[in-house]
Amino acid sequence: MGKVLIAMPLEKLPTKMSGGFGLSMLDRAVKEFHAVRCKPKDLEPLRQYFRKSGQIRCFYCERQPATRWDHVHPLTRGGDTQPGNLVPACGPCDDSKQHREIDEWAQSVSKHSPRPEQAQRIKQALVEYRKQFPYEPREFEAKLSAAERESYKRFQEQLQALRTHLIAAGWLKERKKD
Repeated sequence: MGKVLIAMPLEKLPTKMSGGFGLSMLDRAVKEFHAVRCKPKDLEPLRQYFRKSGQIRCFYCERQPATRWDHVHPLTRGGDTQPGNLVPACGPCDDSKQHREIDEWAQSVSKHSPRPEQAQRIKQALVEYRKQFPYEPREFEAKLSAAERESYKRFQEQLQALRTHLIAAGWLKERKKD
């Protein structure tokens, strides 16, 4: 007997790349260049740690099966891709958290942000996790030498010039101020 294939409805279009998103990806690429990155084999102890009742659930909501690894301390803020900073997450929580720290996310109006008591549970679970997998978060610029900080500052200025050009050309909308 052959495998049964389930047809996917193909309702979702490919992700649209906006100019603003593209600029943010350039910035992320620079930050990822400076981040520590573990090997795929280093994820097995994490899988074992997070496996409960045979299934790995989302670290944040605990309801959904995890489909992604999330940076607790965001990569865009200097987080590393290594044990102690990676937790399993479901798509809705990962997308909702974005580039925020847990407290910021909990205070946001994002659709899937945790309520205050959930944020406390998450932070306590993080303390327990980091006893097993130590990790000390560092901000991105703290990882750079003085020369690298100056180079990064020039890079940011060039990104801003590109953003200004795209806005003037009508290819990018102005960012909303918080």
